Amino acid sequence: MPTKADRKRIDAAVTSFHTYYSSSSNWGSERWHDTLYPALCQPTRYAALVNAFVSVAEVEGTLCGDDSPSHVLSKMQLPSQKNSTPVSPPNSHLMVFEHTIPAASNTTTIPPPAPYFFPPPAPKPSLHDSNQLLLSHWNLDAASALCAYMLDVQPNDRVLDLCAAPGGKSIALAQSLFPHLTTPPSTTSPPPTSSLHSNEIDTPRNRRLKNNLRSYLPASLFQTGQVQTFSIDGTDARALSLLPFGHGGYDRVLLDAPCSSERHVIHAQLRAEMSGHTAEEMARWRPGSSKNMAKTQLALLLTALRAVKVGGKVVYSTCSISSEENDGVVEKTLLQLQKDRSKGSLTWGVEVELGREGGARDVVDRVRLDELSEETRYGRIVVPDHPGGRGSGPLFFCVLTKVASGDAAP
Repeated sequence: MPTKADRKRIDAAVTSFHTYYSSSSNWGSERWHDTLYPALCQPTRYAALVNAFVSVAEVEGTLCGDDSPSHVLSKMQLPSQKNSTPVSPPNSHLMVFEHTIPAASNTTTIPPPAPYFFPPPAPKPSLHDSNQLLLSHWNLDAASALCAYMLDVQPNDRVLDLCAAPGGKSIALAQSLFPHLTTPPSTTSPPPTSSLHSNEIDTPRNRRLKNNLRSYLPASLFQTGQVQTFSIDGTDARALSLLPFGHGGYDRVLLDAPCSSERHVIHAQLRAEMSGHTAEEMARWRPGSSKNMAKTQLALLLTALRAVKVGGKVVYSTCSISSEENDGVVEKTLLQLQKDRSKGSLTWGVEVELGREGGARDVVDRVRLDELSEETRYGRIVVPDHPGGRGSGPLFFCVLTKVASGDAAP
């Protein structure tokens, strides 16, 4: 049993956490306590990203087999991209799982059990056309595919996934980059010259990234060098010189940045409280944690923007609910770029596509986007108490287009 001092320390940590996120600069007391925090406490809503490089029939057999839990299987419809027509959009391969709600067996006034969420069936080896065994699907938070989808990659694009581990988003991107290798092939066009560079600086996570990509993607992509993994510190000034395509060499860059991952902290704390303890994640959390994390995120976002070409896109995303790590990082980035342009040291700028201050509001189907997420200053966020999110998230995402300096917002 924890001592009185331990209990005091636990209470102080939890109180500080609630005070920060219920502040007016974040979610406000009413929403935080009444809906958002209770929703964050619930199990995450899972989805399965179907591996398009194997037979869909085999995958569905894995997902709907006799050993799978009883559930409703449905495709999650993502917003359509209005300015392009992807050959093999991740949208067509994302399936969402929920348990059924048992029907009431009598006239009792007790309501039927509410839906709850569960990890979908484990992936199983399935055969690719090259006789290579690849895993059938990737389990992920139902919101996570949004940031990869919003990058709007096309065959022949050069794509950088800057913080790629454990690899699910790189796998989603690969499906649109290499449609000639999907099962069956999604195109009869000549094989594209696409490139996917997946980067992760942390050694154990980099090792996991490599193993995961080779478990899901055709071996030929590694043999030709079209898919490569790297271990580069994206916050280092030398990062651009180490990336194969260098400064302005990429058509698309995905930055799913390291963040405070508050839902993970909350779940860890709930488990620890069952035995009267404080989770290590909660014990390490401080009111200044987001501020410190934002410094790293800012450096990474500046690298991502420098790596993409003029006319290319960067998607910045986090699974944080802190405004400092989301809109706050985007705001600091815009201010830094404006300062650099005023000094004459920068020949380009950025345009924000989403959010209340976005300048390109017709790039996606906003009706569907509103169903899944809510608007922020510079982007969108999926949170589990949002009516259409149904337990997904959190996921913040912002779409930035790199433009010539004369086209940049003042």
